[in-house]
Amino acid sequence: MQTKDTYLWETFLTGEREAFEAIYNQHYKALYEYGMRKLQNEELVRDYVHDLFVKLWMNRTTTGTTDNIRYYLLASLRNFILNQTTKKSNLYYVDMEEAESFHITFNAEIEITKLEQTDEQAQKVLQALNQLSPRQKEVLYLRYFEELEYNEIAAMMDISVKGVYKLNSRALETLRGILDMPNSSIISLILLLRLKGIL
Repeated sequence: MQTKDTYLWETFLTGEREAFEAIYNQHYKALYEYGMRKLQNEELVRDYVHDLFVKLWMNRTTTGTTDNIRYYLLASLRNFILNQTTKKSNLYYVDMEEAESFHITFNAEIEITKLEQTDEQAQKVLQALNQLSPRQKEVLYLRYFEELEYNEIAAMMDISVKGVYKLNSRALETLRGILDMPNSSIISLILLLRLKGIL
């Protein structure tokens, strides 16, 4: 059965500019937010997202199909960022664990104002999240914010599905140890912070 994403993507692949613009409009914000968590450089992220869409349009005749556009684009942006980072390092080998970064933080005045309107538990969640490794943060983000499946996250991060489960489990275990609350409460608080625009 053809999904909405499948139809939109296949329409774009035929060269339909309106479908391409719809994809851009629907997914730009998610790509920008994900890019900012990887790089924390607004100008660079905008350039990379722009370059990704240019490349997508130019290569549409050789691009494969997908039934999950958000996943396809997030994975493409992640690969694009990693490739650019590797090129700029001028090294033959880059330790990916060290080269990768992922930020779940809050910045300066706007977020501080928002935090003042939330409870003490929410602030503790933010502090606890900042103690996780970049890969643990990224798994939590992709799983609970972008709602990707474990197999999609595994493919995107180039690790096994078991590895994703392990990263997710260790992240939640770390948060549980810091916050002294069950996983379900931690996930609920993370999502609440996300909805309030703090994460």
